[in-house]
Amino acid sequence: MDKRVKEYFESRSDEILEDISALVAVDSVRGDAEPGAPYGPGPRRALERALEIVRAHGLEGSILGDRVLVAELGEGEPELGILAHLDVVPPAGEWKVTEPYVMRRVDGKIYGRGVIDDKGPAVCALYALLCARDLGLVRRKVQLILGSDEECGSGDIEWYMEHYKMPPKVFTPDGSFPVVNTEKGRAHLLITAPPQGEGVKYVSGGSVPNAVPAVCRAELSDGERIEVTGRAAHASTPDEGDNAVTKMLEELAEREGGGFALFRALSRAFPHGDNGGFALGQNCSDELSGALTVNLGVLEYDADKGLTAHVDCRVPVCGDGKKIAAALRETLGDLAKVEILGVSAPHHTPGDSDFVRGLLKIYEEYTGERCEPQSMGGGTYVHEIEGGVAFGAEFPGSDVHMHEPDERVDVAELLLGGEMYAEVVAAFCG
Repeated sequence: MDKRVKEYFESRSDEILEDISALVAVDSVRGDAEPGAPYGPGPRRALERALEIVRAHGLEGSILGDRVLVAELGEGEPELGILAHLDVVPPAGEWKVTEPYVMRRVDGKIYGRGVIDDKGPAVCALYALLCARDLGLVRRKVQLILGSDEECGSGDIEWYMEHYKMPPKVFTPDGSFPVVNTEKGRAHLLITAPPQGEGVKYVSGGSVPNAVPAVCRAELSDGERIEVTGRAAHASTPDEGDNAVTKMLEELAEREGGGFALFRALSRAFPHGDNGGFALGQNCSDELSGALTVNLGVLEYDADKGLTAHVDCRVPVCGDGKKIAAALRETLGDLAKVEILGVSAPHHTPGDSDFVRGLLKIYEEYTGERCEPQSMGGGTYVHEIEGGVAFGAEFPGSDVHMHEPDERVDVAELLLGGEMYAEVVAAFCG
């Protein structure tokens, strides 16, 4: 452990927070595609703001394909890549500490959309490069790769890998410490149904599939209005939330009449509190990757247009996304159509690789904790990158409100992550 690295981050902590604040101020939720902005104007503005920050610190950077920003340091072929993202999920729910796009520091923590996922860690990764440069710790080339579509499928990185070569070693601060080397697969299912006639005028709950919806509203044909509240959480950890959509379905399933038949069937498929696919007969778990999770993240129904709903499944090695879809089709019968919008296999990088062991060694040196690589349900930015792993930015036991209102991160922990990123650059590119 190089004491100069810690001193560097301590001396520049105010600048780091200023740069994070500048990125948080950009609403980078994915929008409609525009010329020069394939993921909408917000993610494009985030790339441009990040490029301004990179150049202000004396690094060369370029926006490639209007999708990815790449900054480099060192000589020769890239040896290490640090991959982070600048897009964010929508600021759903009630924010109490600050407004979503106004970073605020309170009691040693910073609040704002993206401070932990993933703008804060992205800035710390940038300063890891600056630290390695200023302290003379880097010789071989390291790349900082900042994307803009992680929250909506990582089409940016898919495009990048079609046109450019990833370095042989890649980590992302888009997960947890110590090292995440195993990620569940994912199945994204779409449910559609025609208008159901008398009974329900509209239902609206959730905004993105990969978050547990906190609010769901409905109006019945007789004018009765219903609002159900729950608690937001990441779709990979649905037990930490309280799904307002499935709670609403439970309410609607108690109503009589043919117009409620679809909602009764949906409630049978997704009983409130069943986050493991038990009702569908698909619950499973394995030692390597954990248990199946199922999240009904978005449901929109209009009496004139019909139903659209999105289901996010995190699938362990023992599971099968296609079987989940088949079971859902059987449960819903002729009432609805089920399509598979996407299926990804689990991701695994051997825990005994030199890269993983090197990251664990740095983590142990900085924290004093001996540890082994871990698995997670949430897919990180390296899910489709061979040999890629997540290294931070969330520390074990931290309450960061990922994908929730008042997203937060402890400043000391964020800076500690940055110090370790600088050590990784020195270890593999020095």
